[in-house]
Amino acid sequence: MRHRHGATGQSAKIQPDMAKYDPLRDFLTGLPRFQGKITLSFVRVEELLGEPLPPSARAYDDWWRGRARWRKVIEGRPWETAGWVVDDLDLRIGLVTFRRQE
Repeated sequence: MRHRHGATGQSAKIQPDMAKYDPLRDFLTGLPRFQGKITLSFVRVEELLGEPLPPSARAYDDWWRGRARWRKVIEGRPWETAGWVVDDLDLRIGLVTFRRQE
């Protein structure tokens, strides 16, 4: 788990996966309210994140949708907390389409 130091010098624990994807969540949050969908290449997502996606993101639909069959757990994805869901996904060419939840 990573720590972030605030102005007081105290550290606060940050969930590594959540913090890593905050730039993508923030990008989606910043889109105009009338925009209901956006398609991004995996390369663009990596540019937003400032680091590569994990190999599982390029191989498994479940990674994007928060389902991990091997862990028997459904995890919330950071973009879902911002009101977006994965609407379409093409792992072969590396495109993900997010749709704003209504």
